[in-house]
Amino acid sequence: MQPTCDVVSISPLLLALTQAELPRPHIPLRIREMFDIVYGWLRDAPVRQAGHNYALYDRCTSQALRVQVGFPVSGWFADTERVKCVELAPGRAAHAVHVGSYADLHRTYAVLHPWCSGQGLALTGESWEVYGDPTEDPSKLATELFLRIAEPPSVSK
Repeated sequence: MQPTCDVVSISPLLLALTQAELPRPHIPLRIREMFDIVYGWLRDAPVRQAGHNYALYDRCTSQALRVQVGFPVSGWFADTERVKCVELAPGRAAHAVHVGSYADLHRTYAVLHPWCSGQGLALTGESWEVYGDPTEDPSKLATELFLRIAEPPSVSK
C-alpha cells in the first residue's frame, strides 16, 4: 500500500542524542550500538525518557552523513562526552508513515521525496525517523519519516 504524505507542524522537543559521521552503508550496522550508548547513559541520567526513539540525519553527502540517535527527555541536562541535550527546532516537515521492516524504509522515502518535489517544497537536508513500538512481526513496525521543509525568508516592511 502506498504511504500517505502530508505536511506537519513540528513543535520544539528536547532530545538526548549521541552522534557519529557514518558512511551510508554502515548506518544499519551501527545504529543499534548508538542507541545502546544513550540507553546506558539513561540509567544514571537526571532526566527520564519521554517518547519513542529518534534517528536524525543531516550533513549529507553522497557517501556519508551525520547520524544522531536517542529519544525525547523530560528536561534539559548538561551534555556529557557522548550524549548531548539537543532541541529539535520547531517548523514544518513533510511526513509519511512506513509500515514494515526497517530494511524497506527506502521504499517510503522513494515516495516522500518525489511527493515533496511535486508539491514544490524546498527541503533543508535535515530528516529524521521516529520508531514506533517494537513488535515481533516486522510487517507491523510503524516508523514515521520526516523531511524538514525550508521556511521562506521573512519579508520586512
